[in-house]
Amino acid sequence: MSLYKVEYKRTKPVSPVKVKRLEEIKNYLKKYKYLLLVDITNVTAPVLHESRRLLKRDGSVLKVIKNTLTRFAIEEVKKEKPGIEKIESFLKGQKAIIFTDKNPFEIQLFLNKNKIPRAAKAGDIATRDIVIPAGNTNFAPGPILSMFNKLKIPIKIQEGSIWVSKDTVVAKAGETITADVADLLGKLGIKPIEVGLNVHAIYLDGNVIKAEEINIDPEYYSELFATAVREAINLSINSGYPTYETIEDIVKKAHLEAVSLAANVVFITKDTAEQILGKLYREALSLYELIKSKNPEVFQS
Repeated sequence: MSLYKVEYKRTKPVSPVKVKRLEEIKNYLKKYKYLLLVDITNVTAPVLHESRRLLKRDGSVLKVIKNTLTRFAIEEVKKEKPGIEKIESFLKGQKAIIFTDKNPFEIQLFLNKNKIPRAAKAGDIATRDIVIPAGNTNFAPGPILSMFNKLKIPIKIQEGSIWVSKDTVVAKAGETITADVADLLGKLGIKPIEVGLNVHAIYLDGNVIKAEEINIDPEYYSELFATAVREAINLSINSGYPTYETIEDIVKKAHLEAVSLAANVVFITKDTAEQILGKLYREALSLYELIKSKNPEVFQS
């Protein structure tokens, strides 16, 4: 008998709320084919709410979990879900689970593409250059002027409002956002911090896949595929191996090589006549200039 079952069968009464949550997690584990364990450390309630809404459209369910209760639930369903117990080693810190029947890798890509912006806080790390754009701030001149001046943001007063003269970077990627920058960004309604759910592990067909094994960069693989296609086409053309995509280029290449060969051996055809005559004319002209330069008297008459 496992440690978790021993703890679960303790004599101390268990609250009805915990029992309900335990049954809920068990039912989700049984109902859905896949699960994605995500870290929600520092993820705000609005971000969780929006993530839950986005995932619900695809029939997926996002649930914030209690690690201990989830371990109990896993122990109860592991006979029906082989390998599910491997997820227990990842149940540390603040976690949530996405239950889904969709391809979990599609869910991960979806999460990466749908980061939710939030306001900056002092101490945040800028993930990209943070820019205050040129234009009307819609703020009347007043105490806020000192904030722009302190951060060396060029401004002008126009039509009774403060205008930023040009796009200005107030924090570069990798820099810590200061309290002054966070305060001004908040007043301007700029939300530069993109927050999302980071996948730590995926349960898939009896296996648990770690985060470092599932980070997929679509642009990288797209470029890799495009490079492979280009190289395959080049190989097909240069080796004379015809395919639907390369037959036209192979025929053109063969024609050009045949014309070049015929011209070099002075074999006159309708395709080479002009090229050969042009070449002979240039050679004759070159010979004429050479003789003229060395014996100009030959052509004086």
